[in-house]
Amino acid sequence: MKRKIILIFILFIIMIFSISACGKGSSTKLVNEMSFSLENISDLTISYDDENISFFQNENDNLVIKEYMSKDKESYHAKVSQKKNSIQINEGGKPFFKKDFIRYVEVYLPSAYSANIKVTTTDGNIDMSGIELNMESIRIDTTCGTLKINKGAAEEIYLSSTSGTLELGEIIGDQIKIETTQGNVTCEKIDGKVTYTSTSGNAEFLSASGSGTYKSNNSGTLSVIYDEVRGDLTFFNKNDNVQIRIPQDLEFEFEAITKNGKIDTDFGGDISVNGDLTSGTIGSSPTVTIKVETKNGNIEVSR
Repeated sequence: MKRKIILIFILFIIMIFSISACGKGSSTKLVNEMSFSLENISDLTISYDDENISFFQNENDNLVIKEYMSKDKESYHAKVSQKKNSIQINEGGKPFFKKDFIRYVEVYLPSAYSANIKVTTTDGNIDMSGIELNMESIRIDTTCGTLKINKGAAEEIYLSSTSGTLELGEIIGDQIKIETTQGNVTCEKIDGKVTYTSTSGNAEFLSASGSGTYKSNNSGTLSVIYDEVRGDLTFFNKNDNVQIRIPQDLEFEFEAITKNGKIDTDFGGDISVNGDLTSGTIGSSPTVTIKVETKNGNIEVSR
């Protein structure tokens, strides 16, 4: 009986130690802080793996990177490559047994920086909801993480995700390219020439201006509301529905094709139906062309 009590006591001590160790391993603290002048810098690249990256507006003119980790070691700190006009920041090493290792990053970006920025993660989230980006070019890539942008403006914008989610506020650019595989996209406002490509993700654009090509190569709903159309629009969805809303006074050439679905419009005009094709002219002086196609989905176009 005495031996059994001793054994229970030993197991209890081991359990308490394990809980304490787990708690200690999961706590994080600031272990590395770096500051860089962005004067004469035209290209900024920040690349991590499964770390979450949060962006904040810096009050001064320096870029500041803060790394928080549950375990500190010099080799775990970011690797920096700085050339004459570029800065590249890559994640540092990790423990061999990295199950309990936690690292996340805070980036303090000066509002005066307006050149090129590229940010990539694999599984980590990228949160830019706390800043406004006004750049020459913006490129953000994530594999499984969630990307949040409050406001981004640039001549060229490229946003991509494999299976993560893109939560976009206001996106303004001359050329805007959005690519996903299975990731979902929601965008409050987009303005520019849009190229959207997806395999099976859902997409919802609540307010759009400009022109665009939207293509879903397999499945996933596609919903776009255009407040202003300044160029041709093309929509394709292989195995799901397309819903479009356009300005009431827009005059355009229209073409819609579906193999196994129905076409629903709420406008009149010189419209004809020939098999799977519905086409016609809306208005006396059309300025743009709108083409919509599905293989196995419904098409709905309203004003």
